[in-house]
Amino acid sequence: MGKQKGLYVHGKDGNTLYYSWKGIPCERTIPANVYQSPVVVAHKNANGLSTTMGASFRKLLDDVIACPKSMGMQTAVRQALLRWLKAGPVPSLPPADIPFISGLNFNEVVALKDCLHMPLTVSIAGPGTLSVMVPQLIPAAAFTAPPQTAYIQLKFVAACCDILTGEALQKNACNVVIPYHAENIPPQTITLSLQMPAGSLSIIVAAIEYFTNTPGTVSLISSLCYRPSQVIGGVVTPS
Repeated sequence: MGKQKGLYVHGKDGNTLYYSWKGIPCERTIPANVYQSPVVVAHKNANGLSTTMGASFRKLLDDVIACPKSMGMQTAVRQALLRWLKAGPVPSLPPADIPFISGLNFNEVVALKDCLHMPLTVSIAGPGTLSVMVPQLIPAAAFTAPPQTAYIQLKFVAACCDILTGEALQKNACNVVIPYHAENIPPQTITLSLQMPAGSLSIIVAAIEYFTNTPGTVSLISSLCYRPSQVIGGVVTPS
């Protein structure tokens, strides 16, 4: 830091900054390149990547996110991805629990377990194919449903993003319509084809929607308390 003499200047001229410190006119040179440690650079990159990847996943999952403009939900998704990226993505071939990602909720109001009381099992059915096993169930016992429910739509979406760029790669979706009654429904296997290239994160999300069916009118029950959406499995494909 140098002191100014004679002509006192405030502002920037080239790579020289003129300013005051405790009333003393000063000047200093601005370095052409500011050193940032590898830790700082990695943190900055992870922040930007988690923001991009979060936006990509939300776009891929727009059909199963009840309130896509919720800032709380967007922040929770970004923070989960950031924590996962900072921990270092661990490759996994079978669908498995992914730290910070598995169980990630896209509805702040209700969790999947609050509405669905049975397990959903995710597995790899073959190259580029994921499957979800829905066990035998009695809808009136397996679901917590609002009054006037006529049928339930169980929705599944598999979505894939590039780990290095955060770019959205692909999605596939399948819906299952379940009448709401007290009779047994046989087990079902839902198959979702999805490209999972090297260096990608794939997640499988389950969501529920409830519908009324008065004569001539079918209506979605829009209350957020009955529209859970949550990650039920995932795959990290090695680079």
